[in-house]
Amino acid sequence: MDQPSRSGLLTTQDLITLVRLSRTSIYRMTRQGRFPPPCSLGNGHIRWREDDVRAWMAALPTQPYTHHEDAAGIRTPRGKRRSS
Repeated sequence: MDQPSRSGLLTTQDLITLVRLSRTSIYRMTRQGRFPPPCSLGNGHIRWREDDVRAWMAALPTQPYTHHEDAAGIRTPRGKRRSS
């Protein structure tokens, strides 16, 4: 994996690589208060504090990935429907 910025401040691209979310998801979650807020550097430039992002990641709940079988015996992720 690419190393984030050495300054402790992450660009949007650094963030996408680190948390593996899309730019749209990051901005949406930030607006909703579900992601650490960015810092404004002026002239429309923003960065996220790496420590804040890593703390957010560490606080995420862990959830096991489970499967179930439908009536036809096909395994699908729980909560997903098999398209007909």
